Amino acid sequence: MNKVLETKRNLDKIISTIGDLPATPAVIATLMNLTSDINADIEKIIRAIRADQSLTAKVLKMSNSSFYGRAREVKTLREAILILGFMTLHSLVIATSTQGLYQKSTNSRISGKLWEHAFACALASRLIAQEVKYPYVEEAFIAGLLHDIGKLVLSQKAADEYFRIAQKVEATGGAFADAETAAFSFTHADVGSLLLGKWSFPGELIEAVGNHHQFPPPEGALPAPLVSIIHLGNFTAKKLGVGFTDYRPDNLSSLLSARSLDLDADRLAAVEQKLREHYASEQELFKLKN
Repeated sequence: MNKVLETKRNLDKIISTIGDLPATPAVIATLMNLTSDINADIEKIIRAIRADQSLTAKVLKMSNSSFYGRAREVKTLREAILILGFMTLHSLVIATSTQGLYQKSTNSRISGKLWEHAFACALASRLIAQEVKYPYVEEAFIAGLLHDIGKLVLSQKAADEYFRIAQKVEATGGAFADAETAAFSFTHADVGSLLLGKWSFPGELIEAVGNHHQFPPPEGALPAPLVSIIHLGNFTAKKLGVGFTDYRPDNLSSLLSARSLDLDADRLAAVEQKLREHYASEQELFKLKN
């Protein structure tokens, strides 16, 4: 069989067995709809959040973060929502829902590390988007959160093989994409982009997830801003030291993604410092319970 056709067939087989997004609690589904509408009734959002004690705690805790510069403690959901804004709240709800995918994973040997890196990449991507004044900051957060969703799928569908891959890249400092290609003839980015396509995510987000390792792009072309943000966010998160100890470049400013975003070493160092502060403050919101 033609190798390209065989690879496509294997990819399609994996995706076809996944099904739709896992069912989410009614409160999450309701909030995802409400917070995507800038004209939504804030009272409806408050009532929906109150129905979930864990989410209520996360919203209040995030609004009291030092990054929002509050002089006094925020104690009400109304004030918290006004501080965070609908888009940040929408990202928080999606992160809560996505975390459920990792909590339900049967491969707890690696799901914790995958989640730590996904969350760090989401925060890094948001900070980079803010730094370069990308107009869709929360889209960058969501893309960063989902960029390695293909790894979670492969760790579930080929658990033993993927555990060996994870061990190999940590032992050698190699790249997941290279080890995956050797084992499967495709990568987690291929799986992730196909999966998000099946879930009807926006095209820009699918492109960012599918191409976050595809650098440099074809000769003469510049990567789309969101692709560059996620590529750079991925490696910035790796420097945080959470998740897997796989390949990471020594100099972020040398990356094409950094150059295409016009980010020099000084600006990147400032982003790294902010990331450490944000991760230290917000990681308690989303610790996996194994």
